[in-house]
Amino acid sequence: MTAGRQEKIRYLLQKHGHLTVAELAAEFNVSEMTIRRDLKQLALMGLIQREHGKAVYPQNPQIKNTVFTTRIGEAQSEKLSIGRAAAGLINEGESVILDSGTTTLAIALALDIKCTVVTNSLAVAEILSMREDITTVLTGGEVQSTTYSLLGPMTRENLDGFYADKLFLSATGISTEKGLSTSSMIESEVKQAMITSAREVILVAHSAKLGHILYHTFAKWKKVNKFITDAGASPEQIDKIKQYGVEVIIVSPKVLLP
Repeated sequence: MTAGRQEKIRYLLQKHGHLTVAELAAEFNVSEMTIRRDLKQLALMGLIQREHGKAVYPQNPQIKNTVFTTRIGEAQSEKLSIGRAAAGLINEGESVILDSGTTTLAIALALDIKCTVVTNSLAVAEILSMREDITTVLTGGEVQSTTYSLLGPMTRENLDGFYADKLFLSATGISTEKGLSTSSMIESEVKQAMITSAREVILVAHSAKLGHILYHTFAKWKKVNKFITDAGASPEQIDKIKQYGVEVIIVSPKVLLP
């Protein structure tokens, strides 16, 4: 499976420092073209560096200049674990909406099943465009230079034409009392359109988002079916969220093994 192979590639690079494309192809008994696709996806996430004919494990993997990985280095292990757990909830043939954000980017990296993905994230679309079994649909809209997402009236209108099995939603602020919030009303409107267009709403967020309230609340907990986060969330916070009828899934960062 692609996601599992990519994790092992990261482990081998972390262990050896650098490996050639030919060495990795021989290790996994796949073509060099397949390895190049893997390395491109890992580089887009800021997890490795590509050089001519080889891949290098970065000296400081938390500092990246790649266009689509502005914040992926923050809480990298937790986000990747959340991404794997979320991807595991997607069944073959389903249609899903992936919101923009670094945690949904981690879902895209882990996703390795035939499905249709609607997204307003240029980063997500870039990663999924290399997956032959995944049909990727961009919502359209105005490009936001800081988040590489698509927002605005066109985005909302196009989302009205979709109905997805699952929505994987991100939020900048998460409050046990107030719900989900963001600092952009334009972004809030797009998130609300996504919620309306999905049968099941799954919030994905690092635990550091809990306890933060931004000025515009776009959804209350009654709109959320599941919440995937990491073990940094306190038991008190989790208990309060469960009282709203939300299923909470706690993940632990995965240690890479050979």
